[in-house]
Amino acid sequence: MYVITNAMKNLIRNKGRNLLIAIVTLAIIISAVVTLIINNAAAKVIDEIRLDLGSRVEINQDLMEMRAAGLDGRTDSTFISIDNFYSYAESEYIRETVFGADMYAWSDTLFALDDETRGTATRIRETDGVEYFTETLKLVSISETQALPDFGDLREITSGRMFGGINECIISEDLARYNGVSIGDMIEISGVYASGKNYELTVVGIYSDNTNAYVNEWMTMFGSFPAENRRNEIVTNFDTLMTAEWESNHGLSMNTVYFLKNPDNLTDFEAEVRGKGLPITYNVSINQAAYDKVTAPLSGMKSAVVTFMIVILILGAVVLALISFMAVRERKYEVGVLRAMGMERSKVAFGILAETLVISAVCLAIGLGIGNAMAQPIADGILESRVAEVETDSGGGDGNKVLFSGGQMQTNDAAAGYAPESEIQVALNSSVMIQIIIIALSLAALSGLIGIAIITKYEPLKILRERN
Repeated sequence: MYVITNAMKNLIRNKGRNLLIAIVTLAIIISAVVTLIINNAAAKVIDEIRLDLGSRVEINQDLMEMRAAGLDGRTDSTFISIDNFYSYAESEYIRETVFGADMYAWSDTLFALDDETRGTATRIRETDGVEYFTETLKLVSISETQALPDFGDLREITSGRMFGGINECIISEDLARYNGVSIGDMIEISGVYASGKNYELTVVGIYSDNTNAYVNEWMTMFGSFPAENRRNEIVTNFDTLMTAEWESNHGLSMNTVYFLKNPDNLTDFEAEVRGKGLPITYNVSINQAAYDKVTAPLSGMKSAVVTFMIVILILGAVVLALISFMAVRERKYEVGVLRAMGMERSKVAFGILAETLVISAVCLAIGLGIGNAMAQPIADGILESRVAEVETDSGGGDGNKVLFSGGQMQTNDAAAGYAPESEIQVALNSSVMIQIIIIALSLAALSGLIGIAIITKYEPLKILRERN
């Protein structure tokens, strides 16, 4: 009992020295609390994004592999059966599938925005001896309406309703106004790269469109590309597109998304579909560009705070060790008197350790509160700067991915429609508290053990002789 009582009195007797140790310890703990809270929150959000985007698998034609194999994107040998896409959805690794496909189209009754050939009856071009109508429209199809991109955000039904049955579609307000189309009207379109694929669709809905007209604005620099104008998209369900009895994806840009039960199953899923005959000219992958774009600010913030914490812990530990070393040397005479009175070394060491534990406990209680209060504004500030950096880099970089689509080359921004994660909620939790307690105990042990190592190696009579 005397040892503990004496240790508490020493905290008051040597308040200047102990205050200095407390300030260093508190600074280390606050820094650790802030960085660990932010790090754990960022890691959790990244993991959630991984479960989302990391589970979204797409199967697309690979331009580089096709070139390496000397294949032509317009030949049937480069396309696979539509039934194959259905069979991939039956994999044990898949929990959900959203079927989708786009088809370049033309019409002699429905005129497209930005179509400079409006009113010309012969909109025909020749490629490799085959005549094609010039694409002016795009038929977009999907099996699940809730998975339609931009709807509910940048697109909204303003008249009529969402399509539901076979041969129903919705079109943009601009396209409807340009052609005088109303709800209930019939429109006729035909596939450009798919001979005999003709559709008669009933317009059941008209939507407002606040998206950028062109995903890649540079396309307008080289002429008119009405099929790439998003106002010229005619949206319908996947079953409607399949009524034309497609045997393969020749003439289609498949946008089918397979959702894995576990992102770690990607390699197994790819092995399975390869075994079902998927050629090497198709890649099986997640949208890595979108994943990197969304998680980049969080990953950058996580890396920054971890680096900061490591630096603070190392520098703080060094400073704390030096202060403890100097403080103990000043107390040699006190230790010598206690030892001369018959106190055992273990009790002297316990007293020194008790002092550091009390200091660390007080700093821990204060540091947890201050660190928790500081974590959110610091996280918001760091994330804001990281988002700005990512958006600047994205604006100046080349985020485009080149794929064969419908027998022609098409350039798409693989990360279009995805925005960097710009919000994060941080809070103190049990995991962080356990980590902070371990750090606080480690600091206390470091400070206490240095004193114990120095003091206990001296004999009491030697200490008393060298007191001056």
